[in-house]
Amino acid sequence: MKQALLIVDHGSRRAGSRELLREVAEVMRERFGLSIVHYAHMELGEPTIQQGFDACVADGAEEVIVHPYFLGPGRHVAIGIPALVKQAASRHSGVVCRITKPLGVHPKIGEVILERIAESEADNPICAVGSEHEITHEGQHPHGHPHTSDGPFRFCPRCGMALTPRRVKPDGPELQACRNCSFVHYPDPKVAAGALFMLDGGIVLVQRGIPPAYGKWVFPGGFVDRGERVEAAAVRETREEVNLDVEIDRLLNVYSYEDSAAVVIAYAAHVVGGDLQAKDEALDAKIFSPSSIPWEDLAFRSAHDAIKDYIAHYL
Repeated sequence: MKQALLIVDHGSRRAGSRELLREVAEVMRERFGLSIVHYAHMELGEPTIQQGFDACVADGAEEVIVHPYFLGPGRHVAIGIPALVKQAASRHSGVVCRITKPLGVHPKIGEVILERIAESEADNPICAVGSEHEITHEGQHPHGHPHTSDGPFRFCPRCGMALTPRRVKPDGPELQACRNCSFVHYPDPKVAAGALFMLDGGIVLVQRGIPPAYGKWVFPGGFVDRGERVEAAAVRETREEVNLDVEIDRLLNVYSYEDSAAVVIAYAAHVVGGDLQAKDEALDAKIFSPSSIPWEDLAFRSAHDAIKDYIAHYL
């Protein structure tokens, strides 16, 4: 039986991320001698799983082996990919298909990590990469927001000297500054955009499938890409998260807080197309009447304030 390997990842809007999977497929073809190897993205790019499956069959495959290029067996591996593979296989009667486990915890993963460690010895040790995180406590409502920053640089990117906290202005905040040169790190806020709208008499909310605030509810939205119009980001994020096309009606409000690095811009919108379903980075998507909003299970303070403002202005 002639076999084909179809490698599937989540997909990305960034061309560099999509190119990575193509290179993985080439490695499997050239280094390991597999005659039919194709790749596909679950979403956010082409080739799709259907296109990848079709390509395998067009090359003569009688059995398509699908490998999820994921680290763990999450929702996409357990539900998303099998459903899309089943749909793709339904077009090719007589072609056998099976799905492997994801990369997961494997002894050879350790070998790869050790090899990466060895490679990093030649890197410049002063190029520190900062962390952006949010800490929430058990039983407390998480009022923070992702991408908070508390001084991500430890060393000066100009001269390599250690950075230390310093007040540039007497009445200003402490900033990471270099004693050797004039460099000062000014942490910029992160801009997020989202949309609130009605569908079948209620407000659409999405249940987060990623940290922070995993499992909590929020209106569709996400961070604005550099060079992207804020309104376009709200529309894009809504489509990616709940599979709905919306048009912006007006600015609802802008939300910022002293303890958060995020500036959240919320728009009132209306639905013009699509079917409601949980998509990218979402566990679920539901319609809530104003009286059934899960106030205690909202992800962020901005979600609470924006939903409250939307109800006050529109309902």
